[in-house]
Amino acid sequence: MKVLGIIAEYNPFHNGHMYHLKSSLELIDPDYTIVAMSGHFTQRGEAAIIDKWERAEMALKNGVDIVVELPAAYSSQTAELFAYGGVQLLNHTGVVTHISFGSEIGQIQPLAEIARILADEPPPFKALLKQYLDQGLSFPQARHRAIKEHAKRSGLGFSESQWEKIINSSNSILAIEYLKALYRTNSSIIPVTIQRIGAPYNAQEMSGEVSSATAIRNELLRQKCWDSISRAMPQASFKILKCAVESGKGPVTNSSLEQLLLGKIRSMPLEEIKHLMDVDEGLENRIKECALKAATLDEFMALAKTRRYVYTRLQRILIHALLGITRERVERFRRAGGPQYLRILGFSKRAIPLLKQLKQNARVPIITKAAHYHRILESPVAREMFDIDVLATNLYSLGIPDPRYRRGNRDFTEKIRIV
Repeated sequence: MKVLGIIAEYNPFHNGHMYHLKSSLELIDPDYTIVAMSGHFTQRGEAAIIDKWERAEMALKNGVDIVVELPAAYSSQTAELFAYGGVQLLNHTGVVTHISFGSEIGQIQPLAEIARILADEPPPFKALLKQYLDQGLSFPQARHRAIKEHAKRSGLGFSESQWEKIINSSNSILAIEYLKALYRTNSSIIPVTIQRIGAPYNAQEMSGEVSSATAIRNELLRQKCWDSISRAMPQASFKILKCAVESGKGPVTNSSLEQLLLGKIRSMPLEEIKHLMDVDEGLENRIKECALKAATLDEFMALAKTRRYVYTRLQRILIHALLGITRERVERFRRAGGPQYLRILGFSKRAIPLLKQLKQNARVPIITKAAHYHRILESPVAREMFDIDVLATNLYSLGIPDPRYRRGNRDFTEKIRIV
């Protein structure tokens, strides 16, 4: 049996995602597809535009068989930790045989060569990385330069256009991290990549039928031009998004949680901020000072940003503060083997045989009914991780426009989606 695994955010599920899914199905011809999807906060440190159950339903109505939640402890992390969490989740299913991810270059070999450098971290590469960090570059910038220089010295003959598609392109960067995670976990899952089409990942403006998720969210927030958004999404996804927004369940953004985020930083002692993921080199002082000076979230970001401390890092730190995600906690989760359970958000009726296989082969407990998690999760580490998921939902819900949907403990009241 072949089972395709995909790691995604689907924020929201658009035509580019549909192209990737269909292309992957054609290439691999799997019996089933499992998606590990971020919950309420995404890799760039942003609140998801609508909740995880609505987005899971989007995936299911477009051909995915099972959607499992990537725990919040991993969903708003650096590309490295995000990829590790997603790959380990797929490893833990015990049934996934292939993984497919998008990339700008569309070829596995060059991505794999770079991933191997990062996985092995040879001393010359580490020396170059330190050199560029000492020059004041952000970690991603320093690593990109170090990879390029080390690869050239090692005789990897990539053209300049290939380099651009490998180390300066968002999807390829994440693809490299997926491959690195596969290597480091000794995974048997077979990787394939599909070349990204249409607008770049970070494109801010709509560009027709294949627009980026960022552009779709911007269009929704600024103009709410449903005709334009409709053209960029499969109809099943569009209907779910439009219904969610018109019923007051969305959109949700970090600005929706502005007072929560600023209030959390203002109320935290410096010593606590110091222990958050992504905080180092005295950054806690700058974050605290800017949170006290800023009247809005946008003002905080503008004050705190530097060449080294970019927006995405600052956004992730805010989410870490909100959810209490510290370096110590993440290290504890790593020692335990990463994600500690498979929390199923939804499945298709045709996937019932796969669910039976999952129950037989999964290496971690399966949660279909969250109310039973204390009984299902025997490990204190697993319970701690799930408590973060519950907190993420409880706080995210406070940003929902309609107060009727802001009640707590929705993880225990929302029904699993069955399509």
